[in-house]
Amino acid sequence: MLRGPLTGLALCLLALTGIAAFLATSHPAATTRMAAATGTPASRQNASELTVLPQAAVQVDTTPVRLIIPRIAVDAVIEARGLNAQKNLDTPMDAQEVAWYNQGPRPGVPGNAIINGHVNWWTGGAVFGRLAELRPGDEVTVVSKDGSRATFKVGTLRTLAAAARDASLFAPSKTATLTLITCAGPWDFRLGSDTDRLLVTAALV
Repeated sequence: MLRGPLTGLALCLLALTGIAAFLATSHPAATTRMAAATGTPASRQNASELTVLPQAAVQVDTTPVRLIIPRIAVDAVIEARGLNAQKNLDTPMDAQEVAWYNQGPRPGVPGNAIINGHVNWWTGGAVFGRLAELRPGDEVTVVSKDGSRATFKVGTLRTLAAAARDASLFAPSKTATLTLITCAGPWDFRLGSDTDRLLVTAALV
């Protein structure tokens, strides 16, 4: 936030230094007057003695990029997705990838981060085909773009009807949790999807 004003100050100081150098060769008296006005000895009116300004803080990118679940052999790329036209969680475009709901919290910060994935695909199995095999205590790790990791431990598994709306998934919280979602139950031709949803909730370690 301070980089702009400080940079402008540095340019002003450099400009004053250039003027002082010019006056020193042609108008020594003027140089003395400038030094008095700025409170700086004439001998120090050169760019090499200017104070070095601090650099801006390095920014880190905590966007989640990989999901690792050792128990069910998942090591998947994470896509950032929002809601689809029907106001449902958008799903990943690749059967072997998962989708993080990017309008909610990032994994590892307070609140419930949501990641969904397909249980099967028209070509065969998909990334969350074995999600129902998870048990309490199993570890789930999310790797961010900056290389940092957030590790969670599975707490509960539950199923909801596909058309259900669970407001608790989006409720504010001081605790960092992660919910993994996939389809479950038989195929419903009327809905155009499986009848249920499997939700696996995990807490930050």
